[in-house]
Amino acid sequence: MNNGMIFVPEFLLVIAAVVLIFSKNVLKKDNWIPAAALAALGLAFFWRLGTVGQESSLGDFFVSNDFSWYFDLIYLGVAAAAVIFSFSISKDRNIFFSLMLIGTAGMMLLTKSRDILALFLSIELIALSLYSLVAFGKDERKLEAGIKYFILNVFASALLILGLGIVFVLTGATQFSEIGNNLTQQMALPLLAGIVFILAGLGFKMGIFPFNFWLPDVYEAAPIGITTLLAGASKKAAFGAVALLFVLGLGGLVPFWAGLFTLLAVATLLFGHLGAIWQSNFRRFLAYSIIGQSGFMMMGLAAPSVLGLTGLLFHILTHALAIIGIFAIMAFLEAKGIFEIHALDGLGKRSPFLAVALTIFLASLGGVPLLAGFVSKFVLLSAAISMGLVMLAVFAVLASIISIFFYFKIVRSMFAGKTQAKILEVPILTSIIVSISLILIFLLGIFPGQVIGFLSQTINYIII
Repeated sequence: MNNGMIFVPEFLLVIAAVVLIFSKNVLKKDNWIPAAALAALGLAFFWRLGTVGQESSLGDFFVSNDFSWYFDLIYLGVAAAAVIFSFSISKDRNIFFSLMLIGTAGMMLLTKSRDILALFLSIELIALSLYSLVAFGKDERKLEAGIKYFILNVFASALLILGLGIVFVLTGATQFSEIGNNLTQQMALPLLAGIVFILAGLGFKMGIFPFNFWLPDVYEAAPIGITTLLAGASKKAAFGAVALLFVLGLGGLVPFWAGLFTLLAVATLLFGHLGAIWQSNFRRFLAYSIIGQSGFMMMGLAAPSVLGLTGLLFHILTHALAIIGIFAIMAFLEAKGIFEIHALDGLGKRSPFLAVALTIFLASLGGVPLLAGFVSKFVLLSAAISMGLVMLAVFAVLASIISIFFYFKIVRSMFAGKTQAKILEVPILTSIIVSISLILIFLLGIFPGQVIGFLSQTINYIII
């Protein structure tokens, strides 16, 4: 395949976004726009699906291989679900859905980046799309969340570019591979400042402690489709970018940054899982739970072996599947006016299918055996222990126990809680999305070998 052909999905999404933006000047009706956005994502997904095993590049800035292929499929799958959850958006549809497509294209470029300039520009493309999407609508809370997200994003970008600038000044290179080749032990201490600034900038995107204070407010206020995109795709793109930059570019300084990643992993695990206990709003509860799950992803970076990075990639997938399933249920429930956790009382009687499905998704997040989340956590724990990070593994197990405790409280209220409300009729589209997520979570939990084997080979693209 020609070099540019693998990058067709990104071009397709951008072209589709441009068409949607200007469609209002030609067509008065806009009821076709969500379907068009979904079709563009579907076409991009199946095109990318057919490029497995193929490598290509655009100059020295972007490289496409199985590592980026894996992430691309996750982004496109999550974005498709986010579009479906946003069908109810009625105002300025052309702008809304075009921004979703542009943001998704930015994520795809981010995990192909091999140069600090390409990395920064990709991050800004994502951020510029998400600023407007978070604040979309006339709701004052959405506007407040959007402004908060914008201000903090600008601050994070400033820290990131400062850190990347320090790396460039010290190494004289912008390409990840050249940065790695130019590293010397004498640079270690001066580079620590750059590493801290980079982590602060990207930590905001990753939603890790202590850079996650924006996350609960934004996740609660943003449109449900955008919260899905943030939690299921944008966060994963940031982790992919960190893996590329730190392993490819700064891999020679693992002893200097792995310890910092370990501390951040422990803090994120505890902050997220303990914070979730006190939440009454379901979205805020999930926001803190997602912060806690970011702590598990940090474990893969704290133990950056083949096993650790394989665990990171696998956990990114299992978490994305659970997010899609949970937010599909949330989108339906919120349309019925259910926003608080106590409103889930008796859901097992009103809709046994949704109650059982939500139980399974939460169980996967908690790491219950036979589900995908258990396997990904097991791989991450094994990686941490194999690298001598026993206390990190202990804190991770403790965090999982805490999560199972508060997940069980929700499950108990769904099945033991009393309600006089009527039976809920679940739309066929919601049932399909939830069912697909359930099937994949069970398959990956029972037969994970082939995917883990593929990911282990994929890691060779970034470990050199």
